[in-house]
Amino acid sequence: MPSAQLFAQEDHQNAVEHTVSAHAAEEGEHHQEEHHTNTAPLFFIILAIFIGVATRHFLKKTPFPFTVLLLMIGLLLGVINRLGYFDGIDIGSFSFKLESLSESIEFAAHMDPHLLLFIFLPILIFEASYAMDLHTFKKSSTNAIILAVPGILIALSLTAALAMGLKAAGIGLGSWNWSLALMFGAIVSATDPVAVVALLKDLGASKKLGTLIEGESLLNDGTAIVLFMVFFLGITGQASGGSPVLEFFRVAFGGLLVGAIAGYLVIWWIKHVFNDAMVETSLVIAAAYLTFYLAEHTFHVSGVLGLVALGLIIGGVGRSRISPQVEHFMHEFWELAGFIANCLIFLIVGIVVAERSVFELNDFLLLGIFYIGIHVVRGLVILMFYPFMKKAGYGLPKKDAIVVWYGALRGAIGLALALIVAGVDDQYISAEIKDQFLFFTAGIVTLTLLINASTVKYIVEGLGLTMVSPAKAKMLENAREYLHESTLNQIERLKEDRFIRKSDWSEVSKYVPPKEVSAE
Repeated sequence: MPSAQLFAQEDHQNAVEHTVSAHAAEEGEHHQEEHHTNTAPLFFIILAIFIGVATRHFLKKTPFPFTVLLLMIGLLLGVINRLGYFDGIDIGSFSFKLESLSESIEFAAHMDPHLLLFIFLPILIFEASYAMDLHTFKKSSTNAIILAVPGILIALSLTAALAMGLKAAGIGLGSWNWSLALMFGAIVSATDPVAVVALLKDLGASKKLGTLIEGESLLNDGTAIVLFMVFFLGITGQASGGSPVLEFFRVAFGGLLVGAIAGYLVIWWIKHVFNDAMVETSLVIAAAYLTFYLAEHTFHVSGVLGLVALGLIIGGVGRSRISPQVEHFMHEFWELAGFIANCLIFLIVGIVVAERSVFELNDFLLLGIFYIGIHVVRGLVILMFYPFMKKAGYGLPKKDAIVVWYGALRGAIGLALALIVAGVDDQYISAEIKDQFLFFTAGIVTLTLLINASTVKYIVEGLGLTMVSPAKAKMLENAREYLHESTLNQIERLKEDRFIRKSDWSEVSKYVPPKEVSAE
């Protein structure tokens, strides 16, 4: 009996051990698979940074802006992966498996749009507002607010009217209604000035023009997201039931208030730190992300406008509170963070466009109409407010107004909002409409970057906005003449020095640039 019990216990123990080992094996396989899958985000980040560095280094002489090149590479990677060429490559008897590359591209193509906003927006928005000259922004803010608040309201209304007009004409969009059309108008009204502002800096255009475009975009992104959420929550039945106008002001001004409070708290803390780059820089990074998180997740107000307020306060009032030795390091850090974020986000945009776009032939006709339509709408908005804008702040010369009109690119924020729509349940928005939203938004982003961003350089140069003013040219000429005369006088004094008087002064004179003859 004891033996039988022992064998029974051994059998039971063996069965338990077998079950446990089988369960452990299953968990091991699950963990191994999970571990394998989780390396895709890391691999994509590494790949994106390498592609960004290589693009900046080897393709800097191409006529296309940096961000446009990244978009094109992202499109290429997405198309190749969608066709299945990254599943494996066979060369003779050798077979190369590219599963990691394919998985990383799939991760980028299906990234959670909320994650996209929460990871990249704090970097891009804060970096732009922190680097902005506060005085120049104050003088340009009236025009920026005109374009970003009443301007965007008119733009989204006219874009919605265009969509409903296409429906009435029988060209397409048969399932759309005014709520969907207005939400689409809010999505495609969010501008992205990264490529244009970088180009204006490289070309030497006026700082006030770049500040106006960038300032308008920062405010524009905030209002576009707020308006989008008002329409989106209404369509999905999650609206609070209050007045949409009051909700807009609550979300917008609430975001500015959260950012302002966070900014002054950070300044108070930094005042008590001296020459500690790790503390001061880490504090600002944490403040940027915490401000966006609290605004969006806790208080349900505009995180973008919160970041704008935070960046302007720390970059303006708080710049003198940051330790002098740390200020330069912090500026360089945020430039680096912005570069890495742009590498990732524009590759993701290209991959999403190539991987997830679903379309019919008629959609290309509608896309062309929308692309022309948003430019007509933008032009009408600027013409409508031009009498006020040409007198406000620095004013808005006609040549600058043309660049403001043509340089209104669409970028990652609009695409992220379209991806939010694409992820909603079919009971609220049909699959056909979700595919159209994503295709039209992705197409407009792609066209504005490929066409506008690549050709705005010629418009800026053609308008003469890079020419040096006569007064500045005269100052530069006088400075060069003074330096030339000073150099010659110094050489004459050095010839009398007893240690170097036997030098070959005729050879030295070859390195002195000749005096430039005035054009006059």
